[in-house]
Amino acid sequence: MNRSTATLVSALITAFALTLSGCGSQPIKPESKNIKVTREDVDSDCKEIGLVEGRSLSTTATFESVLEDMKLDAARKGANVVKLETTSGTGTAVRGTAYVCP
Repeated sequence: MNRSTATLVSALITAFALTLSGCGSQPIKPESKNIKVTREDVDSDCKEIGLVEGRSLSTTATFESVLEDMKLDAARKGANVVKLETTSGTGTAVRGTAYVCP
């Protein structure tokens, strides 16, 4: 490989690496603390993202831990509000609809 080809390859690799480093606008680990959970209807200007669920297979699970699991599901999908719709009789599963609201 001659010097000009090596320089070109090096420049292309550097440009590619810089491009990739600027692509990640979402945090690697979404945070559920910013998710609002409600049983009320959301505002009409909110955009529906889709179904989210929280569950636990543990017999010692608390409702709060299951709710936290659902909030994390919503955070991964980019939502900031969840309308809680169903809760299992045992409290080990919850389901809702995720939204992005202004």
